[in-house]
Amino acid sequence: MKFFTLLAVLVFSLNTNAQLWFDVGLKAGGGSGFMKNNTIKSDARLSMTPGYNYFYGAKIGFNYGYYVSIATDFTFGKNSFSFLQNELNSTALTYKYTINYSFFNIAPLFRFTKDASYIEIGPEFSFIKKPNYSDEATGVVKGDITDEISTKSTNLVFGFGGYIVGSDVLALQMGLRFHYNLTNLTSDTWSGSSFPLNNYPDIAGGVSTNPFIVQLHFELNLSLGQIARSSSKCGRRVAFLSF
Repeated sequence: MKFFTLLAVLVFSLNTNAQLWFDVGLKAGGGSGFMKNNTIKSDARLSMTPGYNYFYGAKIGFNYGYYVSIATDFTFGKNSFSFLQNELNSTALTYKYTINYSFFNIAPLFRFTKDASYIEIGPEFSFIKKPNYSDEATGVVKGDITDEISTKSTNLVFGFGGYIVGSDVLALQMGLRFHYNLTNLTSDTWSGSSFPLNNYPDIAGGVSTNPFIVQLHFELNLSLGQIARSSSKCGRRVAFLSF
C-alpha cells in the first residue's frame, strides 16, 4: 500500500497544472482460468483443464490530468474451474471435477494512460456466492459448498489495453486482465483437508488452491467534468479510431 501511495504522489507531482475530473463506464467480458494447485501439478494422476468465466458491471474513475487515475470496478459474474482425475475405480477412464461460483468484486485499480493505451494494477476484493461442484467420478453434484469454499478472497489484478474507438468524451476500450487469487480458495474449516481432491485418500491434507484468471475486458467509458484542453496533443486521451 505504501508503494502505491508513493507512486501516486510522484506521478501527481509531474504536472502541477493538472485538474481533477472523473468518468464512469459500463463493462463486460469473459475468459478462462485455472486452479493453481501444486498437488495437481505434481501428481501424474491429475491434470488441469481450462475453466471459463464472465462478468458485467460498472466503474467510476477519479482522474488527475490525462495520465493518472484510480478506477474502481464493481462487477458481478461467474467463475468455473476444472481438473481431470485418472486411475480411479480401477479403470482407465478420465473424470472431470468442476467448481463453480458466482461473485461480486470490488477492484480499486491504479491506471496510467498514455495516448490510446493504458496499464493498470491493484487489489480486487471478491465476495463469493452460491459455490457448488460436480464430480463425474462419483456422479455427485453438490449445490451448496459454502463450508468448503472461502466466501471472501483478495486478488492481485494486472491489465493493459487501449481505447479502440470514440472521442474525448465517449470511448470504447478493450484490454486483457490477469487475476491471481492471493488467498486459499478452500475455507479455513477445510484447509487441513485434501479438498478438492476428495477421491484420492493417499493425498495428504493441507492442499492449497489459488485460482488464476485471464479475461478479455470491454468498457464503454463516459468522461464527465472535462478539464480544459491543452494546446498540445501530448497526453490527450485519444482512441485508435476517433470521431
